Amino acid sequence: MNTLYDLFKVKENATQDEIKQAYDNLLKKADSLPQNQKIIEQVRRIKIAYGILSDSEKRKKYDADLATKRADELLQNIQPKTEQTVEEESSQLEENEIKQEIQNQINQAIQFQSVRELKQKVDQQRQEKQLRQEQLEKQRKKQERKKKRQAKKEQELKREMEINAYGEYLQRQGYKVKYPWTWLRVKRLLISMIGVVIALFILWHIPFVRQTLTDLYHTNFVVKYLADIMFSMFKGIIDSIKSIFK
Repeated sequence: MNTLYDLFKVKENATQDEIKQAYDNLLKKADSLPQNQKIIEQVRRIKIAYGILSDSEKRKKYDADLATKRADELLQNIQPKTEQTVEEESSQLEENEIKQEIQNQINQAIQFQSVRELKQKVDQQRQEKQLRQEQLEKQRKKQERKKKRQAKKEQELKREMEINAYGEYLQRQGYKVKYPWTWLRVKRLLISMIGVVIALFILWHIPFVRQTLTDLYHTNFVVKYLADIMFSMFKGIIDSIKSIFK
């Protein structure tokens, strides 16, 4: 007859430390094996068995049930089954009750473990689904913003093309046309100015170019006049910005 002690390969009078050591060894051995349904079920039974043997009250009850079962087997080997007494029948009934109680505890433990694992799996799937929904929502909002910017840009470009086409038509008719300032036109002008400033800044740091520009500034009246106007504009813009933050 196999017992829980046989499962841990320890003696029935083994101490709690010996049982704990055997339990840890069995878990380590199970972890090193390929995980399948059979190994998972075996690990569950090992844990349930350790739960019985590690609890002093449950272990006493199990030992009593084991002793009763062994005594019954011994009596069955000595006496014919037809000669069982009322006392033996009572003992058999008590044994069955104890056995049923232990089996119920094992079944409840297995069911509780299964429900807990199922709940963890459901919670994990719910979190993953929520994360995917949040990512999809972010992507959708990003696409919407991109489409709005693209539509606005296309609308501005279309308006400018219409203005230019109408201006060219009026010029062919002999009219003098003054194009209105649009935001797209302002952006292009600012980008061009910034590009010119960066290019001049880079050229200014080249020695022979700087010398050439300096000589041209001092010798050419027109260049000097235009440069002074530009410097005055930049100085006025910088002074205005400084006055705002004072």
